[in-house]
Order: sequence, then C-alpha cells, then structure tokens
Amino acid sequence: MKTSPDAILAAAWVCFARYGFKRVALEQIAQEAGISRAALYLRFRNKEAIFRALSRKLHEQMQGAAETAAAQPGPLGARLEALLGAKLGQLFELVHASPHAAEILDENSRLCGDVSEEFRKRFLRVLRAALVEADTSGEIDLAAAGLEPAEAAELLLDSAKGLERAGFGGNPARHRRRLARLIAVFSQGLRKPAPARAGRARPRRRATSR
Repeated sequence: MKTSPDAILAAAWVCFARYGFKRVALEQIAQEAGISRAALYLRFRNKEAIFRALSRKLHEQMQGAAETAAAQPGPLGARLEALLGAKLGQLFELVHASPHAAEILDENSRLCGDVSEEFRKRFLRVLRAALVEADTSGEIDLAAAGLEPAEAAELLLDSAKGLERAGFGGNPARHRRRLARLIAVFSQGLRKPAPARAGRARPRRRATSR
C-alpha cells in the first residue's frame, strides 16, 4: 500500500514538532509514516526537501483560509482579524505548540525563504484588495492617512509579523489578543473622518438690572 505525500508530510511534522529539525532522521519520519526508508526516498530526496514541501503545504493552507476570510462580508476590522488570524494566528499556534518552535522557525527562514516570500506577495495582494474595497466604500480613507493601499497592506502585515516574532512565551491566547488590538488601532486610524458638526450658538444671557 502506497503512502501519499500528504501522509508523509503529516508524519514529518509530528517528528519535527517532537524532536526539532536537527535531531530528526529520515528513518524516524519513515517509521512515523508507516513506510520503509526506501519508500520515503521515492517521494523525497532528503530531509530538507520534506521540510520545504511541508512549509509550502502549510503556506497553501493559510493562503486558502485567508482568501476565504477576505470573501466574507462585514466591517473591515473583523475581516482583517480573520485574514491575519488565518495567515499568522494558525501558524503561531501550530509552531508554538512545539518545544522546538524557535528552531523550526529558524530552519524555515534558512531553507524556505523563497517559499515565504512567494506567499507573502500573494497574501499582500489579498490584504491590499480588502483595504481598497473598504476605501472605495467609504469605510476608511487611505488618502487622509497619507497611505497608498500597497503601503498600508505592508505596514499592517509587518506590524503583525512583529507581534509573531515577539513570541509571547508561546501563548496563543495572548497573541490573539495583541493581534486584535493592533488591528483595532490600525482600522480606527484609517476611518473616514466624520464631517465637522457646526456648534450651536450659545444663547446670550440677559443682563439683569440691579
């Protein structure tokens, strides 16, 4: 019975999360997947190729979730929270569930920088489209904030990535709260200014005779 590449990647993630990237051997991944090492080599040439394939698969899943979130109706703040939660929240929770989170993230930067950059560009296009839609509808005013849509998208994503790098001791709940606050501040700052209301003239007090 053949084991699918997805089943091998799932087994690989179990091993990487349990032992870290450096300590995992191909034999361990094969054993977790229930196949021989020779059968594993028919699918992947080495551990690095498995890690890259796993990174791409996770990015594809997050991108799909982000695109689904972007298509949902609702106020910009809620849509941005769903978008960034799909992009960063899921990854944060997945990686930080492992005691080897720092090593896994380092290896991803070393081995999969091109994969991460490819999906960053794809995600930024989705984020930019959401901002343009909100700007067109009058919910926000990018021009009043001195921002182009692409710049606003990069600013928000880079700020959210900063929260991700902070780690928060691997606490997903704290990460979600901080991400929600960042989005609230960002969305509020882009809101279309309300028209100034003319103040009512205060009635003049009559002079009283003494």
